[in-house]
Amino acid sequence: MKKLLAFLTAVTVAAGGLCLPAAAETADDETVILFTNDVHCGVDDVIGYDGLALYKREMQAKHKNVLLVDAGDFIQGANLGSLSKGEYITELMNEVGYDAVALGNHEFDYGIPTLSERTSELDCGVICCNLTNTETGEKLCEPYKIFDLGDEQIAFVGVTTPDTFGQTTPAFFQNDEGEYIYDFGQKDTQLYDIVQENVDKARAEGADRVILLAHLGENNVVEKWSSEAVAANTVGVDAVISGHSHEVTLGLTVNNKEGKPVQIAQTGTKLNNIGKMTLSGDSIDIEMVDTVPEPSEDMGLDNESWKKTEDRGGRYIDTAVSGKIAELKGKLEELIGQKIGHSNFKLWDSDPETGERRVRNGETNLGNFAADIFRAVYGTDIAFLNGGGLRASIEAGDISFGDVYNVMPFGNNTCSAKITGRQLLDYLEYSVKSYPEEEGCFSSVSGIEFSIDPTVKSSVITDEYGDFKGVDGEYRVKEVFVNGEPLDLEKTYTAASISYLLQGGGDAHILSGHCEILEERPGTDAELVAEYIKKLENGEIPEKYRDPYGEGRIKLYEEKSGEDGSSSDEDSSVPDSSSESETSGEDSSGQAKNDDTNPATGHAAAAGITVLLLLTGAAAAGRRRQ
Repeated sequence: MKKLLAFLTAVTVAAGGLCLPAAAETADDETVILFTNDVHCGVDDVIGYDGLALYKREMQAKHKNVLLVDAGDFIQGANLGSLSKGEYITELMNEVGYDAVALGNHEFDYGIPTLSERTSELDCGVICCNLTNTETGEKLCEPYKIFDLGDEQIAFVGVTTPDTFGQTTPAFFQNDEGEYIYDFGQKDTQLYDIVQENVDKARAEGADRVILLAHLGENNVVEKWSSEAVAANTVGVDAVISGHSHEVTLGLTVNNKEGKPVQIAQTGTKLNNIGKMTLSGDSIDIEMVDTVPEPSEDMGLDNESWKKTEDRGGRYIDTAVSGKIAELKGKLEELIGQKIGHSNFKLWDSDPETGERRVRNGETNLGNFAADIFRAVYGTDIAFLNGGGLRASIEAGDISFGDVYNVMPFGNNTCSAKITGRQLLDYLEYSVKSYPEEEGCFSSVSGIEFSIDPTVKSSVITDEYGDFKGVDGEYRVKEVFVNGEPLDLEKTYTAASISYLLQGGGDAHILSGHCEILEERPGTDAELVAEYIKKLENGEIPEKYRDPYGEGRIKLYEEKSGEDGSSSDEDSSVPDSSSESETSGEDSSGQAKNDDTNPATGHAAAAGITVLLLLTGAAAAGRRRQ
């Protein structure tokens, strides 16, 4: 495959942020770096690209040097990006005027050829120091970009999480034989070495400051690949602009290998905030801006070039970028505005009580409904969908194709396959390995019921690419039933899902390449769901899905006791509602000893638990560890 370098901007010593309004003649000498991350197509959700564009102009009126950078995950996340495969998003980013952009894991969701097209369209190009073609040894992107601001030179080094292999379609990174031909520096401490090498090179080329644009994250990520770990295991980095974990990170400082402090910052997601980093002398001050102020007269901005919105909370926005957003949205409106059905209740991807996303660590009515559709359309024994593929709720009221596309924005193909009971058990075990923490592999199921025992620490084994290699201990998954019957590990079942899971290597290759594909239907997952909704009686979502927490398909396991209070495993394959409660998201994961009983139906030595204990363990949920 040709290098992306052919159409990415070469690493340059660039003049940045010098196109200023007349008022900037009196601007101060401070350098301001505005930053975003994980915008996920939130072009006008909160601050929006139109608000960001206005704030950038306001800063240019006040400061001599202003740069705008992004730490990744920008072309995927809503209809405007998904239906255009990111093209409309890169148009908007050019309109706003980004100076440097790093790659996030979701930039790869449309495949590397499409990513090549999108990055070639970005005026500023993209940077990533740790993506290599292992067959040729070539870097896929320029690793860093240096800006000459007169008094000093600032370098941005791009870093993308090696966990990308497990968070998009693995087949995108493989050859026809299923062998990985791309590398993100995932072995041992390789990532630290790669980052250090490029920091040193940037310094050698004259950079006075080096800032990482790091799509790595802080919490609920692989710890050794977190922003903190990279900062702590390198030298010469002045600050880290982070992304990936969708956190608002401010005031976090980590000491590097020489004991020098390194600030780490992240803005959250969907442009809820604009990050503002001010460089003055030797100091670095970082703040979060959640509201764009009204331009003052001394900024010299044309009154026709900005306005106050009547909706969106009366926010101030740039009229040119706002007009561009309206133009691009208009191109999609005819398709996404089509009414296909109606619901008298909301289909939730989150917990209505807490507002926290639930589809990645618990049962939801949205997940149940979607999985049931797959099972019905393909006529299979079971169906399952990973939580990472369900990206939004569907509000009560009329349902449009756009609503469904917001839920399933990746354009996955669909299929059915034959899998064994053992494969199903391993798939379910992998899906709950991080429970109660969120993880995209947590599955919504149809035709399946099972329990999770959070007191059993996960002993799932994966290799350096995150591919499943087995379970070295007791299973957390208990009491698995298929259509009311105990799971038979030797039996073959028919299953429906997205091709990502059954063919594309998703969720650690547990099923992909190890099952017989039976049928593939044309169209995407969103189209399959939309067509099914159209055919429902009166296009109405059935009342059976009203409960946001589902129907008790996924429960918490509680060891049964005899009359004398002693533990009893007798007839443990039979579901007992008195010993289970619906999943809610509690406790932690790690590693455990082997269980010689059939893990699908029984439990030889699990500790008894209570729902109260599980609830009190919720606060213990921390970062997912490899």
